[in-house]
This record gives sequence, C-alpha cells and structure tokens, in this order.
Amino acid sequence: GSKLPSEQELSRQMGVSRVSIREGIQHLVSLGILETRHGEGTFVRELEGGQVHFSALIPLLVLDDIDILQVLEYRRIVEKGAAALAAERATDRDLAEMEAVYEQMVRSCHDVAEFAHADLEFHLVLAKATGNPVIIKVNNVLRTILEISMDNIVSTLKMVDGLHYHRQLIDAITAHDPEAAESIMQEHVDRTSVRLKAEGGLA
Repeated sequence: GSKLPSEQELSRQMGVSRVSIREGIQHLVSLGILETRHGEGTFVRELEGGQVHFSALIPLLVLDDIDILQVLEYRRIVEKGAAALAAERATDRDLAEMEAVYEQMVRSCHDVAEFAHADLEFHLVLAKATGNPVIIKVNNVLRTILEISMDNIVSTLKMVDGLHYHRQLIDAITAHDPEAAESIMQEHVDRTSVRLKAEGGLA
C-alpha cells in the first residue's frame, strides 16, 4: 500500500536516469508488484490471489549470470511458434509496427545499445502480433533477461544477421506464410547460437 517517491526523487536517490526508473517501474507493474493510479502516483500492491505466482519469477529478473545459450534455447522453442502464429494473425497495424521497428534498427545500425533495444522491440512486437496474451505476458515478465541477452548478442555478433532475418520475417508474415516464418525464425536463432559458440560470447 505504500506510495513510491516520484520518478525524479527516485532518480536522484539511485543515481540513474528517469528513463531507467520509468522502465523499472513498468517491469514491476507488469509483474503485478506495483500499480499506477492516475492522478495519484505509483503504489506497492499486496500480493494475493492470482498475483502470488509471480513471486517465484522475480529472482530471474535480477540474476547477474545469465546463460545466453539457455535463453536462446527458450527463444528457439517459443519464438518459432510465435512467428508462425503472427503470420496467421498479424493485422495491418501489427505489420506497420514491425516495419517501424525495423526502420529504427536500420537507423541505429552504428549504435550497439540502440540497435539491441530495437532488436528486442521487434521480437516483442512480433509476439504481440500472435494475439496470444500468454505469450505477450511471459515476454513482459522475462523482458529484463531478454534485454541482457540481446545486448550481449549484438555486442558480440554486430547487426548484419539481425537486419537480414528480420527483413525476411516481415516479408513472410506479410505474405501470411506461417511455415516460412517459423523456418526463418528457427534459422535465425540457430545461427545466432552457432556464431556465439564460435565467438565465445557466452557471458
């Protein structure tokens, strides 16, 4: 029930930007730990009923040592299925969002941090296009882990593969070809795993 200090005050206390504070609050809201009340501020929620099961996932969000190959195994299983569903269900609005994020990737191809952010955003937009709230919510819960792994991947492997495969994914989803979308996503994740092993980028 306690009210959090303002974003500005939290930023001052913790010595980080207001953007970082805002993203942290959004993560905790998605977990059901905080709630934002319009015109009042952000409050700590009581964990009860359906919210309790989230507590077991919270430690995953603060792990310092994340095995990126295990994250890629998760992505290989979930994202190839998500790509197929997106190809079946994507709306014109979903496709426009994918194109917009892809253009952001192109514009930020000389900035690793910005590109990694846009790369992850593309995968989240693709998940949204499935129309499946479970897939969307699980990605939101795991967002911090996905962000850390994506930063490492882009830092190690650079941007060429991301641009290549994401363009192919958009084309397959636009064509509503689930088999092609699934195959492209699997090849994308598998190639990333192989290249990371070769580069030793497993931290």
